[in-house]
Amino acid sequence: MRMRLADRQTKWNEVPGMPLTFQQGGIAMQRVKHPPIRNKIDMTDPAQVRAWTKRLRIRADDLKALIEKVGNSVSAVTKEVELGRMSQQASGPQSEPSIPSDAEPKLAPI
Repeated sequence: MRMRLADRQTKWNEVPGMPLTFQQGGIAMQRVKHPPIRNKIDMTDPAQVRAWTKRLRIRADDLKALIEKVGNSVSAVTKEVELGRMSQQASGPQSEPSIPSDAEPKLAPI
């Protein structure tokens, strides 16, 4: 037994009398999701900010300042972070704890 088109019930997502229209490349109402640009940091995306601050081990404010300075290129930001760390290591630790000379262990001559 064949059902006629007029006898068929509408689906939950169809409006009676208005068939779904198809657009080129897919279903109507389906948004095109563009893939993220892999070599740029998007400061408007909280997930990217969180991931890059964790990966680079810097604060979000520092990341924002770096992006304003060198741009949002991943390689430029990474390079700037590494240069900053290298310059900090070259200048030495900022504050060393002072150890009294009598607290240091004495080594016996061999």
